[in-house]
Amino acid sequence: MRLPVRLPDYHPLQRWLAACAIALGCSVMGLVLWAPLGILAPVRALDSVAYDSLYRFRAPSSVQDGPIVIVGVNDESIEVIDRENKKGWPWPRDYWGKMVSYLDSVKARAIVIDLLFDRSSVYNTPTNEDDRKFAEAIDAATIPVVLATVARKDGSTWDVAPPVTDKVVGAANISDDEVIRSYAPRVNGRPSLALQTMAQLGVPAPAWAAGDATTPFLLRYYGPHARGGQPVTFRYVAAADLVRAADDPTHAARLKISPEMFKDKIVFIAAITAGTYDLKASPLSPRYPGVEIHATALQNMLANQRVTPVGGLMRVIALMAGCFLAGVGTVIPERVPLKVVGGVVGLALVLGTTTGLFMGNNVRWMPPAGMTLAVLLAAFLGLTWSYFTELRQRRIVFNALAQNTSEEVAAEIARDPRKLKIGGQRREMTVMFTDLANFTTLSESLDSATLEQVLQLYLEEMSAIVLRQNGYLDKYIGDAIMSFWNAPLNQSDHAVRACHAALEMRRREAMIQPKLREMCGQELHSRIGINSGQMVVGNMGSPFKFSYTVIGDSVNLASRLEGANKLYGTRLLLSETTANLVKDKFLLRKVDLLRVKGKRQPMAVYELLGELAADGGAAPDPPTLDLIGRYERALSLYQAGQFGEALPLLNDLMRDFPADGPTATLLDRVRHFGEHPPGPDWDGVYVAKDK
Repeated sequence: MRLPVRLPDYHPLQRWLAACAIALGCSVMGLVLWAPLGILAPVRALDSVAYDSLYRFRAPSSVQDGPIVIVGVNDESIEVIDRENKKGWPWPRDYWGKMVSYLDSVKARAIVIDLLFDRSSVYNTPTNEDDRKFAEAIDAATIPVVLATVARKDGSTWDVAPPVTDKVVGAANISDDEVIRSYAPRVNGRPSLALQTMAQLGVPAPAWAAGDATTPFLLRYYGPHARGGQPVTFRYVAAADLVRAADDPTHAARLKISPEMFKDKIVFIAAITAGTYDLKASPLSPRYPGVEIHATALQNMLANQRVTPVGGLMRVIALMAGCFLAGVGTVIPERVPLKVVGGVVGLALVLGTTTGLFMGNNVRWMPPAGMTLAVLLAAFLGLTWSYFTELRQRRIVFNALAQNTSEEVAAEIARDPRKLKIGGQRREMTVMFTDLANFTTLSESLDSATLEQVLQLYLEEMSAIVLRQNGYLDKYIGDAIMSFWNAPLNQSDHAVRACHAALEMRRREAMIQPKLREMCGQELHSRIGINSGQMVVGNMGSPFKFSYTVIGDSVNLASRLEGANKLYGTRLLLSETTANLVKDKFLLRKVDLLRVKGKRQPMAVYELLGELAADGGAAPDPPTLDLIGRYERALSLYQAGQFGEALPLLNDLMRDFPADGPTATLLDRVRHFGEHPPGPDWDGVYVAKDK
């Protein structure tokens, strides 16, 4: 059989150079995507989507016990005032004056009125008497009162506030962005409402918002405006309740308003009904009151909190690390699943770092769109390089061979086509056969669907154990599993690995017994035979059909040992060859001197009982050591033909260990030979008559 293609053998250095070149090139592209160019608007849009999404994953952090209280004119407030006082909207100016006077009297810290009085009130008095009373209340206040204004582009203000003597105003106009993510401390040269409030409180603003700072800062939102109709973040008080409490303090208790609610608080007064306020959108909600944006900005300044952009150096490091992982992860591994994992790891680094920084107590923002695109490109280029330089040709061979042999062997042959020849090599190996006890009888009592489910569960669980011990799954023979070690890869500890697998199978069987009982109504147990020796391994068959397997007398012996478990009531039998290889790592019991069918030479057979402490197991318990010692003494007497001396030992042993299969088997033989002595040529060897 000829191989149609010759596969190149790429030096590891070539792979690393290719991976590093891809990572470097994609990192440069990522830096370009950060540049403030108009053509990169889609990247900015992706960053905005990521920013808003991360905010929605953050748990809200309430500031209802914080320094800010919002007095809001909601729909209910307008209805109550209209019903009780027959006053529609806009309310008389003296209502606002009453609120100012009340808040001043209860020792509020400051008042911020986020309203533009550009419309006449319902009084509509031509003498502006209504405005004058409001202005007098503000002039009489002993606490700071900040009024809203609009800062025009030329630096002038649209002054529609009452005629206050020493008027203090702050720019209330916010960014025209569809979603408000940032806040400007100064608007067209004028201090914002939040910054002006900080100045009136005599509290220095943080460096990022102080002085002539005009660069907007990213708002550190604390949560959505409301959920289920109830405020989530800031504490709200209905404006109608505050008006009624100011008119008649006896209403306060009934309205659940107390001076303590406002004492030492910064009180924002604003309209929050859909028809009276400038509706905004925030990363957390498409309907967000403008007053909460100012309140959030002020809370950020007071607490020195904001969303801090990550510095350029850290962004470059994250970008290069992600591209390097994606490039190396897709170029260096040989197996396609590992290449995919490599690309995913690079992407996970970028997205995980961005998410982790944003979800911390100190919210930090690292725009991920440019990095994500760069990492995806690095992964794509890495996979493309692999495909056109090595995987494409190897996949041709693999697909051709996978129909006739296992995927593992096909991959091995694809890496080294010289192994495609028919035939094998002789080498020292360990082979293991497993078989379910009484499965034939069980299969007759179960319907085909249930039988299939039971068999699938068993084969999956046991096969996974073989693979974890780096064994090779040769074939399934009904409910039996044939596996071997030390091929196609060299494994100097092949016998040890096989024994570990056998013991792990026994432990796993115990764990899945409840599931097996539920499926088939009884417990199922494996019988296992293990042998080590010279075997022939390779692609056995013909040019028309071949499989990767092992053959030889040593393989047949392992199969006979699996069946010999029925003779002794055991589950794990080893040949003498295997026992000699693993005796320093496992607890063994010599069971018999056995001549299996098809073999002339007898051999010692050992039961595998567990790992020794030095090999990761537990120290043997005294009863087990006692069983082994007493049994092997009785076995020596039996093999020497001293049946009378062996009988009492075995009777005592059977009394102390009534469930021990080898003891029961040997006791039956001793009794038989005691009544029917063997001939003079008896050599102590038991001859198995069945396979």
